[in-house]
Amino acid sequence: MTTTAPETAAAGLPLFYRTPVVLRFEDHRRAGLGRAYDFNFTREATAVPLMISEFMPALRHYPIVFSDSDRPVPLAVLGLKQGRNLFLEDNGAWRADTYVPAYVRRYPFIITETPDPNTRLLSIDAASERFVETLGEGVAGDLLFESGGGPTQATRAAMEFCQAMHEDHLRTVAFSDALRGAELLTSNRADITFPNGDRYTLDGFRTIDEKAYRALATDKVAEWHKSGVLDLVAMHLASQRNWQVLLDLNAAQAEPQSAAA
Repeated sequence: MTTTAPETAAAGLPLFYRTPVVLRFEDHRRAGLGRAYDFNFTREATAVPLMISEFMPALRHYPIVFSDSDRPVPLAVLGLKQGRNLFLEDNGAWRADTYVPAYVRRYPFIITETPDPNTRLLSIDAASERFVETLGEGVAGDLLFESGGGPTQATRAAMEFCQAMHEDHLRTVAFSDALRGAELLTSNRADITFPNGDRYTLDGFRTIDEKAYRALATDKVAEWHKSGVLDLVAMHLASQRNWQVLLDLNAAQAEPQSAAA
């Protein structure tokens, strides 16, 4: 899953982000956020980072796995083949009645860290189609700053959402570190055979080794029961049934092409 880790290959930027810039009144007093919104920026994503608070809604739709990295993080798998998000409709909408991961909903905003751990700055991807450098006549959008220099309601809402995600990210990292410390994460792969006979292997991710999980010491089980880790592990394991959901979606989306051929 080379395109699904939190960082992309280009310049080490987070997935989807190409030109993140810190929002400053001096630079962006007339900048705005376009109201037209779609999810086309996710078209080539086969997975996106997932926070532990999202496991419950996500397990209804996506396999939950972990990145194959030095510090694994949870991922929601969106597709079976590189470059194809099965949950993105042709019109740019997300598949109806399907949970949209917070990482996707946050875009184009993101938090930028500073040397001061108590100070975080709101940034926006200037390459996003929603970012409008100068709002003017005929361009529908919401300003990012008020005339006096303060953030508008749209900017405050984005900051609150990003801040909540940041705090959830810290809890998610602690969960992943607990799994890694217990040596429960193992490299895995999905060997897929499509209805037309084509075969495809999806690798580059990790899952929890259920056998090792069942062999945990009783004191560790008790500790994880109190902290909620056991619930998260159970949701991860339950989500593995959703590989079939992806197979069904892939087959359904391939039918029109087959008919046209």
